[in-house]
Amino acid sequence: MIRCFLAAIRDALLASVIITAVAFAGVAFGGVAHAATVEVRVSGVGPTGAVFVQLCTEAQFMRACPLRQKVAATPGLTVVHFADVAPGRYAVSAFQDVDGNGRITFGGLGAPVEPWGYSRAAKAVFGPPLFADAAVDVGPTSTVIPIALKK
Repeated sequence: MIRCFLAAIRDALLASVIITAVAFAGVAFGGVAHAATVEVRVSGVGPTGAVFVQLCTEAQFMRACPLRQKVAATPGLTVVHFADVAPGRYAVSAFQDVDGNGRITFGGLGAPVEPWGYSRAAKAVFGPPLFADAAVDVGPTSTVIPIALKK
């Protein structure tokens, strides 16, 4: 009888430790408990093609970011939502794929010929902007990031 009682206490303690460890892992590793929704508002969008948007950490900036979306262009303003984004610093890049080739098209001098833009209106002069110029802080709640496409 005492053995059964001690086994029940041991099992209850073990379950409590496991639940605490799982909750801690969610907090410590950017789990859903502290994830945010990021809304990117892309303005200056034309009537054709798709809009590509990437939400990148500094290590991912100007590479293939895992947080990316392709949505149909909505003339004027296209809104893109990213769910379950861990708090941190991110830069957002966007372009409108007018010619439908799935990537941004560059002209003879290396400048984009399709509409493009970065968060914080970061300037791209002879190449992409610095991460620091485009970086925005994403907290544990909703964040709205505007981007105005340049032509």
